[in-house]
Amino acid sequence: MKIYTAHTPPGGLLPGGEPALVREGFCWPAFFLGFFWALWHRLWLVALALFAASVAIEAGLTAAGADPMTRIAANLGLALFVGVSGNDWMRGRLARLGYRLTDIVAARGRDAAFRRWGDAQAASLL
Repeated sequence: MKIYTAHTPPGGLLPGGEPALVREGFCWPAFFLGFFWALWHRLWLVALALFAASVAIEAGLTAAGADPMTRIAANLGLALFVGVSGNDWMRGRLARLGYRLTDIVAARGRDAAFRRWGDAQAASLL
């Protein structure tokens, strides 16, 4: 089972609208794509920070005369940090846009999470 947080936009959902679902846990696209993932999700400051961190790591390792394995380890460490933090950055962006956390849903996948969220909303109206 995967855990998702459901966020509704300011002013509530339009009829038939769906919440923004953000999965808990490690974000593989953020791990593999890093800077480009942040740009895709309009996380401008995160993208700038990732770019700056990458440049700083490379400059520091070059100045220190680091071997290739050290470079790989440092870049892998940065990628792991991005993968662990990516979904939290997405939740932060939604909060800054005025979205509010309305529910936590456990489901096998994203589509099942939408269905379970909808079922919970319908049951709360009864």
